[in-house]
Amino acid sequence: MLKTCTNLPTQKRKPISSTRNRRLLVGVILCAAVGVQCQDARTRDSFAKVEQINIEVVSPATAARAPEDEWEQLARRDPLTFLKRCRDHYDEHYRDYRCTFVKQERVGDKLTPEEWSDVRFREEPYSVDMTWTHNAGLAGRALYVEGRWTEGDKEMAWVRPAGVLVKWMKLKQWIHGKLAGRASRRTIDQFGFRNSLDLIIHYSEKARREGKLELVYIGLGQIEDRPAYVFERWLPYTGQEEPYPDRLLQVYIDREWLVPICCLSYADDDANELLGKYVLKDVEMNPGYTDADFDPEAIGF
Repeated sequence: MLKTCTNLPTQKRKPISSTRNRRLLVGVILCAAVGVQCQDARTRDSFAKVEQINIEVVSPATAARAPEDEWEQLARRDPLTFLKRCRDHYDEHYRDYRCTFVKQERVGDKLTPEEWSDVRFREEPYSVDMTWTHNAGLAGRALYVEGRWTEGDKEMAWVRPAGVLVKWMKLKQWIHGKLAGRASRRTIDQFGFRNSLDLIIHYSEKARREGKLELVYIGLGQIEDRPAYVFERWLPYTGQEEPYPDRLLQVYIDREWLVPICCLSYADDDANELLGKYVLKDVEMNPGYTDADFDPEAIGF
């Protein structure tokens, strides 16, 4: 159920419209799921873990087997180059998309509920319109366009809080605020297929330079009705976000679109401690969004 804010006593308090109280109200909202990072397990048995967290996945061992294509041959021979080629392919073919975004993260020592949102996304200028549909927390909707709303050097986004009593409010919020950082592992400007590939490649290259990278292609998998190439990666994770974000990463690359449609991040080799689950489903590529599709007045934000 969506959380509903209760009425606050007004005596000796500033009105909720004040800048300070607005930010306190929505500061935790904007770490809107992002950085679709995936984690891999050392054995195929680890894929059973996925089913336990309510993602429909078919193990590579049981997925329909077809002759290896050129992409799969590259995935098996050189996984990191495969991921880089996927990023190049994305840049060449995709400009925008809409999807359902499913996210669950461990923030501090707490695993958040599984959040669902409808997302409209555009690469240039970087634009995200995210509307929560399940387990919304404080945010009901967030709208961000890179460079469009700023306060000094701070990038701002429009936010509509969730809850019957406050859903009419429209507030601006700093996307990198401290309270936002307490709500999610990633910020709204890190959302998207390309950002996910960037993060996966960045930490993989860092680990390779240090002689600590384990990245392997393990076979074909499936997220709902989407066949995928499945990779596993291990990093020297220390329990902190830096220098590495996780120990085990499972990455599902859609076979048609060559983008990461599912990423599962764990703190341990056995995939028992989930750090982040990121799934993009019901994707429609290149719907042709314009500036008007991310204009608050035009879309009635």
